[in-house]
Amino acid sequence: MRIVVLGATGATGRHVLTVALDRGHQVVALARRPEALSGMAHGRLEVRQADARVRDTVTSACRDADALISALGNRKEPADTLSAGARAVAEATPSRVAWMGTFGAGDSRHRAGPLYDFILRRVLGDGFADKAAADAVVAGPRTTLFHPVMLTDRPATGEATVVPLDVLDRSWRLMPPKVTRADVAAAMVTEIESPAYAGRTVAVY
Repeated sequence: MRIVVLGATGATGRHVLTVALDRGHQVVALARRPEALSGMAHGRLEVRQADARVRDTVTSACRDADALISALGNRKEPADTLSAGARAVAEATPSRVAWMGTFGAGDSRHRAGPLYDFILRRVLGDGFADKAAADAVVAGPRTTLFHPVMLTDRPATGEATVVPLDVLDRSWRLMPPKVTRADVAAAMVTEIESPAYAGRTVAVY
C-alpha cells in the first residue's frame, strides 16, 4: 500500500513510519521540516514538505495514496492545527484514514477519570477543544479514530488492547493506564491494512 503519514516527525509518527516500512509499504512522510527525517533514509520512503495548515500540501500528497495515518499533535502548535489538518484530510478523501486523537477528549471525554481530565485540560489548553473539533471533521465511514491512553516512549509490547469506545465497558476512576507509542503505531497500521473499526472511535490501552 501507499500510505501518507501526517505528523511524521513526531514521537508517534516516527514509529508509524518504522512499522509501515517494516511491513513493506510505500510511505509518504509529510513534514514541515523534511530535514528532521534525514536519518530515516529508506528506498520506500518519500519525504515531502507539508504543513497541516496549508491544505494543498496535504491534499496533493493524498492523490495517489491508498490511505492516510495521522499522528499529528498540537501541544507546541497553534491551537487550531489539528482541525486544520482534519479539514485537509477530509477534502482529500483518502480511501482509508487512521486518525490519532486523545483519550479523554472528544468522544472519550470523562472516561479517563477526574484527575486526568483536569491534567489533560491544563496541558492542552486551547488545544483541548481542537481535539474534539478535529475528530468531528475527519470522522466518517472511511475513518477510524484512535484514542490512546497515556503515551510512553517504551519499546513495543505487542499487547495493546484496541476496543471500540461504544462497547468499552470501563472508565478509570483516577488515571488511565499507559500504552507505548510503538504499540499505538502498530495498531494504526494494522487498521489501515485490514479495517476492523472503520467509522468508529477506538480506545487503545
